[in-house]
Amino acid sequence: MADDINVKTSAKTVKNEKTSKQDEELAKAKKKKEEADLKAKEATEERIRKEEEAKKEAEEKAQKQKEAEEAQRLAEEQKNKENIANVAALAGTAIAAAAGTKKKGFFSGIIIGLIAGIVVSFLFNTWLSSQTISNPIEDAKDSIDQVITETFAGYTAADFKDAVLGEASQHQELIVMEQPLEIATTITKSGLGGWEIFSKTKDITYAGTGVYTVDLKDIDENHIDVNETDKIVTVSINHAVLQYVNIDYDNMKFEDTEKGLLSFGDITLTMEQQNELEKSVKASMEEVLLTDTLLNQADEFAKMKTWEIFQPLISAVSPEYRVEISFNS
Repeated sequence: MADDINVKTSAKTVKNEKTSKQDEELAKAKKKKEEADLKAKEATEERIRKEEEAKKEAEEKAQKQKEAEEAQRLAEEQKNKENIANVAALAGTAIAAAAGTKKKGFFSGIIIGLIAGIVVSFLFNTWLSSQTISNPIEDAKDSIDQVITETFAGYTAADFKDAVLGEASQHQELIVMEQPLEIATTITKSGLGGWEIFSKTKDITYAGTGVYTVDLKDIDENHIDVNETDKIVTVSINHAVLQYVNIDYDNMKFEDTEKGLLSFGDITLTMEQQNELEKSVKASMEEVLLTDTLLNQADEFAKMKTWEIFQPLISAVSPEYRVEISFNS
């Protein structure tokens, strides 16, 4: 600023309708997250309940099948015993008849051999059929887990990552918070010899806004962790940054110029002085907007804004999973 112009600025945050709305949205998002976490827990409990019911039903069905097959086996075994007795009786009768014929020797030996062969073959086939009864319970246990996995899961870690990456690519500079400011500015123009009686002072109150954003376009698979044990998808994002500051020239407030006793007219600034004045105002705004308090607040908004984007996508893949947002180091 020129030697005869002095500028003092002081910025402070203000509360208005915009900040009230932001606070309400943040509170709603936090409540939504609590509800979503509870629903995810309930979904897991419901899935476990259904799995247990499915296992119990499958085991009961297998048990009934085993009992039916066991009853069938016993019936066949009893039938086989009766058949064996009948065959043995028939064989005995045939042998006795053969032995009583006049033509003994060669022919009776053949008859006896044939009958003995038939009996042995019948007994062997009967024994073999008794050994082929299946064990449906063991067979069921081998397949129950696979069936349940296919029925109640149906997703992979890649499905979650694809959902996040697809949506992240749609958001670059996501606005997460806006902070209104009031910048009190005092412009003093020194008069002849720097004497106060020739000096002029003017107070101007600027209105401005700091805009914070978070960039999601650089998210890749390395920023997404799927914890299948705890059912959590963690997405790592960048910290919120002060993207830019805006001065609202339409809402500037000008006070009357205070003039020394021998000072006349208003303060006029050259184009260069106007530019320097604007730089001073923006510098004062940034000094306040870059404090840890506001940056931490912007981070809180960033976490909830991104959570609102990703949670519905993750829930669509599996209602059991919930999203957590962390920051890159």
